[in-house]
Amino acid sequence: MTRAALSLAFGMSVVVVLFGWIGPVQAMTITQLDLTGGAANYDGRFHRQLDHLLAQDGTLLMGQYQPTPDIVSPLAKGQKTFSLFTSGLNGAAAPSATVTGSSITVDLSSLFFGVMRGDSLRAWNIGGLATGVFNPETSEFFLSWDHLFNRHKHASQATFFLKGKVEVAPQPIPVPASLALYVTGLLSLGSWTWWRNRAGMWQTSQPVI
Repeated sequence: MTRAALSLAFGMSVVVVLFGWIGPVQAMTITQLDLTGGAANYDGRFHRQLDHLLAQDGTLLMGQYQPTPDIVSPLAKGQKTFSLFTSGLNGAAAPSATVTGSSITVDLSSLFFGVMRGDSLRAWNIGGLATGVFNPETSEFFLSWDHLFNRHKHASQATFFLKGKVEVAPQPIPVPASLALYVTGLLSLGSWTWWRNRAGMWQTSQPVI
């Protein structure tokens, strides 16, 4: 192996060790909301069932739709079953969430309340853009949003609340390629100079025959 190749290999090894020691920068992606309670401020039909469903523990996944009963346990009363689910029936995207400091915003436009009787399902969209507070130390959140219902040509507004904890997944942010190349070149140049100096010292120290 030539000295140039050796110096390049040495420089690359140092880069790997250096960036491995520093570790990647972590970005947080919200994967789900662990629900621990909620309420519905609504005086319309099925208001008690809605309030009861939101008050339960449950899991709201981000980035995907959830059929009933994946969010919370359905509520059965007589021949009817009440549930919450997320769907693109109204063209809304799957739930998503962002956290900025102590504030949290969750797009719940695809959240539905369903009433099933036999094989028949009736669904009402109850979602909206939820905003609230977030505690970075405990990952706890509190959300609220408003939704306007149109009933028999009369508008009725409801306010919904949810609380719980945020679940996040760390994702490494890769080091830019330009930075890695720059550091590699710099270390390779330094190692090449070291090899030249070492070779010169070795030649000078050889005895004359």
